[in-house]
Amino acid sequence: MSFFSFAIGMLIMLNSWMVQTVFTNRFGLNSLTNIAMMFGQMVFLLTALTSITGDVDAERFLYFYGPFAAISFLLLVQYVLEYRRTENPADKLFIRRFFSILGARTAGLLLSLFLPYQIGLVVAAASVLITWLLPGFLVKRKYMSPDLKPMNFPHLVERLSLLVIITFGEMLIGIEDYFSPHRLTLLSFFIFLIVASLFMTYIVEIDHLIDPNTPKPQENQFIYWHYPIIFGLSFVTVAIGFLGNAEAHNGFAVALFYLGIFLMLTGIYQFKSMNKPSHQFTKHLVTSCVVIWLSGLLLSCFFLTNAALLIGIAAMVTVLIAVLAVRFNLKNIPKN
Repeated sequence: MSFFSFAIGMLIMLNSWMVQTVFTNRFGLNSLTNIAMMFGQMVFLLTALTSITGDVDAERFLYFYGPFAAISFLLLVQYVLEYRRTENPADKLFIRRFFSILGARTAGLLLSLFLPYQIGLVVAAASVLITWLLPGFLVKRKYMSPDLKPMNFPHLVERLSLLVIITFGEMLIGIEDYFSPHRLTLLSFFIFLIVASLFMTYIVEIDHLIDPNTPKPQENQFIYWHYPIIFGLSFVTVAIGFLGNAEAHNGFAVALFYLGIFLMLTGIYQFKSMNKPSHQFTKHLVTSCVVIWLSGLLLSCFFLTNAALLIGIAAMVTVLIAVLAVRFNLKNIPKN
């Protein structure tokens, strides 16, 4: 139940960021109203984050989901104000669809606060999951008018990569204890290599392989496939903590680590249609990554009693994948 609550909570935090990003990308103006709305969302987000602990009960549920209901309402208000301001029928149609999405989420989260804890959690989870999926169906490009104000794809890439960089920052905070004077060892270096290699793998894709000026960007695809990337990085962070501090069985930590790597690589692979023509993923590259990932997972199964060796294997796997990504980029840079 704690993991389920964590996953739903993380999903709603990410989705709130995504909805705000879409709004800012299409309609955003540096008006005092929009700035005030974003500051209000920050206040509610900080309130929600203070309620996160290892235990989940009715009181913490109230203080976690209540602020997110308020954030959803503020997002809804932003769309209402934009609906009143714009005169473009296509924009109005687009905004009405977000009325349904954000209105349903706000109502569902508010309702969950007045129900018994277990039932409320189910209602909140259903509200989040359904409204998380709805934009993928309701605002697809083929269902929208060509007169709709287009998204700025380079700006979208920048905003979502910023969110991932923040996630890497959280990973660094999570491993800082390994660099304290009494714990600084070779193991610390291996852990840093894991974080640095994952960062390099992601940045190579976002900064070098993807084409921000692609004529047919798949904005929804780009947004939705960032969810497994961010969840995957979070799983890796937790797994490293488990391995380094013996907080869980090593088998579970290994499974969580390689699941995280798999999610991240899967998310990156789905950007292939938006890559530069010169940097389309090859079968050899994909196969090599899968072989390295699978070899690391299988090899780790033979050394589950040795956490230090497991971290060393994990570092080797992530470094090799990062080297493959960098080499692929350099090899395919067009020669002038």
